[in-house]
Amino acid sequence: MKIIQMMEASATGTLSMVCLIANRFAREGHEVHVIYSIRDETPTDIHAMFDSNVVLWHVQMKGVPLLPVVARLRAVLREIQPDVIHLHSSVAGFLGRIAALFAARRSTVLYSPHCISFMRRDISPLTRFAFVALEWLATMRRCLYVACSESEREAVRAYLRQPVVLVENAVSEVRTRPAELAAQGGPAVKYVVTVGGIRPQKSPLLFAEIANGLRYQGLRFIWIGDGDADLKAQLRAAGVEVTGWMSRPQVEQRLRQACVYLSTSSWEGMPVSVIEAMLLGVPVVVSACAGNVDIVQPPHTGAVFTTCADAMRFIVDFADDHVLRGLIAARAQREAAERFAEARFFQQLAPFYVRRLVS
Repeated sequence: MKIIQMMEASATGTLSMVCLIANRFAREGHEVHVIYSIRDETPTDIHAMFDSNVVLWHVQMKGVPLLPVVARLRAVLREIQPDVIHLHSSVAGFLGRIAALFAARRSTVLYSPHCISFMRRDISPLTRFAFVALEWLATMRRCLYVACSESEREAVRAYLRQPVVLVENAVSEVRTRPAELAAQGGPAVKYVVTVGGIRPQKSPLLFAEIANGLRYQGLRFIWIGDGDADLKAQLRAAGVEVTGWMSRPQVEQRLRQACVYLSTSSWEGMPVSVIEAMLLGVPVVVSACAGNVDIVQPPHTGAVFTTCADAMRFIVDFADDHVLRGLIAARAQREAAERFAEARFFQQLAPFYVRRLVS
């Protein structure tokens, strides 16, 4: 098959999933192309993240006029003549379907929103209506929505009434540590870590409030990522170490040193970083938002909080009780290794690549 993976959000979890899919199909002998856009947080070594047989096309999709972008995408689609086009994130999902409307009529189109735009919690009802309207407009080109979480599937059903299937995210190539290490004492158990862009979706001000409230509990809070300068300054004022963007091996190294992974997100699709923390045997404390609640099953595989006070209590409980920490870490690691395995992911996803979903 000729397969295209298209993404505008070429960073963090979306990039991880595109790499996973593209590299797997390339290793299986398919002709795989990746169309991507560059953001500030896009890794400088993005080409090195893909198999040598994967062909990369840079098409800037955001911050440039709409018509030239669609024209360029149509030209690429006509040149490749793909059997399957898999779109990732809302911007690529819209532009890719408009471009494919006449340029790739016989291609099967899949669309993974990775937290579809109208699930955002920082927008007005009017903006949400506009996002839904754009999604409806793009449905002129038939596609199959591939939701990454039950929350996202229900949102697509409720707002769009379009065909949608659930294929939960997966993680590969994480060198898991024995969960028993999470129960050990020493300086490493004093780190509380998160990974992601410093932007409203991740609620950095809530992370700062929690860090400030536990400033004198012997805990050190670390934010791995970068983003808004003002929000970053407020994190640092609360005593949070902001590392900037790091390579995947560096992120794994920091996570291995943590006693708690903290997610303060306001909305998610299905956060890969939380899954990676679970696989590494790090107990997770997550906000009760879409995406997070689809991963963590309290109290067995982590803690879910609705208030700042609850978050602080869970963090202190995990940090102070090495037996509890080890028990939760072991349960979460076992579930994540099975539920979010690469083999399971492709067993569910691959059949949709051979369906005929032409307009």
